[in-house]
Amino acid sequence: CSIAGAQHGPGQFDSSQPVEVTGVVTDVRYVNPHGYVYFDVKDDSGSVVPWRCELQAGSLLRRAGWTEDLFPIGGEITVNGDLGSREEYACALRTVVLADGSTLQRYDQRRVLDAPISGADRLVDGKLDLSGTWAAQQRAPQGGAGLSGMGMGRGMGMGAVVAGLDLTAAGREAVEGAEHQVDNPRFHCMATNIFFDWEFDRHVNEIIQTEDTITLKYGLMDIVRTIHLNVDEHPSGIVPSRAGHSIGHWENGVLVVDTIGFEEGFLIAGSNGVVKHSDALHAVERFSYDPQAQSLTRTYVAEDSLYFNGQYSGQDVVFASDVPFEPYACVELKDADIQR
Repeated sequence: CSIAGAQHGPGQFDSSQPVEVTGVVTDVRYVNPHGYVYFDVKDDSGSVVPWRCELQAGSLLRRAGWTEDLFPIGGEITVNGDLGSREEYACALRTVVLADGSTLQRYDQRRVLDAPISGADRLVDGKLDLSGTWAAQQRAPQGGAGLSGMGMGRGMGMGAVVAGLDLTAAGREAVEGAEHQVDNPRFHCMATNIFFDWEFDRHVNEIIQTEDTITLKYGLMDIVRTIHLNVDEHPSGIVPSRAGHSIGHWENGVLVVDTIGFEEGFLIAGSNGVVKHSDALHAVERFSYDPQAQSLTRTYVAEDSLYFNGQYSGQDVVFASDVPFEPYACVELKDADIQR
């Protein structure tokens, strides 16, 4: 198949148009940002019409214990979902009756979730051992929220205050005319930023730790960050990037990370507004571990006097996971591009 442009933005499916279709499976693709099951449906005239229905991201399906053999080629399935608003024969799957007669919900779990890895406190000589895989708890969104293209709102506010941040004149100019449905990097197989992508959608991240460096591999959009533990200052001549340049040190068992060297990008890109950050963005993160919950909490504060006044701050929590890391390898699949 060929890789197409982004097709999973807001408005792709219409939750007010439920649909039920039965057909014979011709293909299934567990890819990111969304998997698809393809099946042929006979219409009222007896003609065969090719359909496709969207699933969760492939890596999330595998984390939940879904395998491709749930959809054997030639097997009959019945899908209930939300009709596509951009494609005539497409839907976002909510439930499916499989060929063996069993039923799956979109967010069903088919494995024991993230068994405990170890009871060790991971603290040695005042330094945490963060090596391993980490992910936010996998659970079904309430009320069906989280289906692609649904409940994501429309455009973005362009006033002086967006999502609680006071934009400067330059910050407002940077987002002038931007549209969430068009400009959100996530809809174009691009990373958003080091804050949003760490926990969003509950993908599995990996941390690789040595004496001198800690590498953070993001399960969403493949951000890779290297935190340098053996330097006290950022070097000159940093090449700007989405990940930036990070240095870290330990404070009473807490990893403190200082990051600069970002390329201009989006700090916030969502239904509640948009804020871009400049290459002057400066972030400080603090990673702390709870041995009882086996959780890794990150708090962060970011400043960018060029694009906004005050601070952008937040917190997220991931847990030790028994699921292996896998690259996100984002591809967008158009129906017409699938060779069957």
